[in-house]
Amino acid sequence: GVGVDMSREMLAVARARLQRADLSNCLVRQADMYQLPYPAGMFDVVTLHQVLHYAERPESAIAEAARVLAPNGRLLVVDFATHDREELREEHAHRRLGFEDSAIHSWFRACELETDDVISLPGKPLTVQIWSAHASAQAQKSVAANRNNQAAE
Repeated sequence: GVGVDMSREMLAVARARLQRADLSNCLVRQADMYQLPYPAGMFDVVTLHQVLHYAERPESAIAEAARVLAPNGRLLVVDFATHDREELREEHAHRRLGFEDSAIHSWFRACELETDDVISLPGKPLTVQIWSAHASAQAQKSVAANRNNQAAE
């Protein structure tokens, strides 16, 4: 497993937790979610966990996650359903107050990902949603074509 974050502080926390849990097969590195330092089609599963509500361009983060998704891969987005907790903008730097299913699904479609069922985890006061998509046949052909082009260069 590979985790990425821009914050050195968050990476230090994650490294300590990985070490405590003895997860030597996992690592974290500093990277930008809009420009991941990995080739197209590298990962079987990509998870965007509680990051999109901080994102300036969530659709771009999803597109970049889709780029590194392998054929038959799955993208999971875990974040808040829409809510009205405006104080989260000031107190925790949230840029967005959750997401509508329709927005996430349209971003998936733009990346040629096929949407799976949405799981809703109601909470007090916030509901967490898990949106899932998988690489469509067309997206898999695009990834394969990109790999062949990269290999030829």
